[in-house]
Amino acid sequence: MTSESARRARRYWTVLFLAIVGSLLGVWHNRSLARRQPDLVVVVVRGAVAPPIRLVGRSARWLSLQTSWIFRGRAAAEENRKLRARVAALEGENVSLREAAVNYDRLRSSIGFFNAPGPHPIPAHVIALRSDPRFDTLILDHGSQDGIHVNSVVRTPAGLVGHVFEVTSTTSSVLMLTDQKSGCGARVQRAESRAVGVAAGAGGADLELRYLPFGADVRPGDQIVSSGLGGIYPPGLPIGRVSRVIPDGGAAGKSARIEPAVDFGRLEEVYVLP
Repeated sequence: MTSESARRARRYWTVLFLAIVGSLLGVWHNRSLARRQPDLVVVVVRGAVAPPIRLVGRSARWLSLQTSWIFRGRAAAEENRKLRARVAALEGENVSLREAAVNYDRLRSSIGFFNAPGPHPIPAHVIALRSDPRFDTLILDHGSQDGIHVNSVVRTPAGLVGHVFEVTSTTSSVLMLTDQKSGCGARVQRAESRAVGVAAGAGGADLELRYLPFGADVRPGDQIVSSGLGGIYPPGLPIGRVSRVIPDGGAAGKSARIEPAVDFGRLEEVYVLP
């Protein structure tokens, strides 16, 4: 027998042997299942394979615990970015709504004033506040082409602001009552007093009621209005409320501090009396 024939014979007998063994194992497996007994081959295979599988599973879980924070961190960072963008958008909307509410209240309070009898006042926006450091002035976005002229009186629904001292075709410069060089004839509104003086700036946020007669009946809490004396301001415009009476000061008479009716530091829109 040649070597080739011997190799073929060994292959044949090997295959036959494996087939017989497989058949016997199959019969044994089926009988074990029928008797509800564990298959020895399965037990052996499972026992051999289980430890590596457990080791691989534990390794995978450990690796997941060690590296998953990277992916969670990226996801959390992206979610935080979206949340921050949403919060910023909501804050912007909230600011816009608050501004709309403020403008609504301001305009609503001006309706009655604007519809009062007589010539309609000219609404104007403040485009510069205290533009000259030497004087308390403001600049308006309306001028002579809108009917504004020098000495036009400027006010808000709350009270008197000042008067126009310079005009261009499109802007107006206003000297506010808080300037120390301003002056407005003023009167105590209380019927029992009706004392008159001059309201002007006191060098700060307050006004000063000057040149009051020695015996003038002026008390804290008195409302001060324009008297109409002096030729610029009409009578009856609110100026403010007396906060403190200063004792007699010699020949000049006594004076009083006035808390202005207008918040001069927060002016946005005013009305010019034509």
